[in-house]
Amino acid sequence: MWMLLSRRAQVMMMVGLTITALLGLQQTYQLLNTAVPTPFALSSTIVFVIGTILVVIANFCWRHLWRWFPFLGKVLFPDLNGAWRGALKTTWKDANGQSPDPITVTIRIRQTLFSFSVQLETQESRSWSVHVIAEANPDAGRFRLWYSYSNQPRAEFLHRSTVHDGVAILEIVPDIDTSVITGHYYTARKTSGDIDVRRVES
Repeated sequence: MWMLLSRRAQVMMMVGLTITALLGLQQTYQLLNTAVPTPFALSSTIVFVIGTILVVIANFCWRHLWRWFPFLGKVLFPDLNGAWRGALKTTWKDANGQSPDPITVTIRIRQTLFSFSVQLETQESRSWSVHVIAEANPDAGRFRLWYSYSNQPRAEFLHRSTVHDGVAILEIVPDIDTSVITGHYYTARKTSGDIDVRRVES
């Protein structure tokens, strides 16, 4: 869960990995061109190769670890991959003070060890995340995704629903229910609302 690390930790890890990679490549080159490798050359190459393999394996296999060891989702971050379906309820009111009925919504979350993306779809529009921030608070049992998005209505609804940007917060509480996400959204059109969805596909 790369995004959960502090900026300082990310920078230090990137610097360390870059130095290790450069040394590993350099020593590999020397190893291929030297009859008898030095202990340093051999160890650098081994660290580089093993580190690269572990990162690749972890990025593709982490979901299996989360299934085998469910506590990882409670201490690091839950696996939110998949489709979530439910309702979006706006706080906007018309001239008579009435709010529209809830809208059926489908949210698709793609999560890796290093990134998140969120797509939200209704019958009238679709939105895509532009920037996502993961927030973990395992002591309180709460995990959140904060993301900005760009919304594109279908052409037939553009006369009453314009293209706009917004921000949304999605929250899951694994100790209560790992299949339910609740949240809020705020738009550049000065509207807001609530989101309640349940996992339908993982």
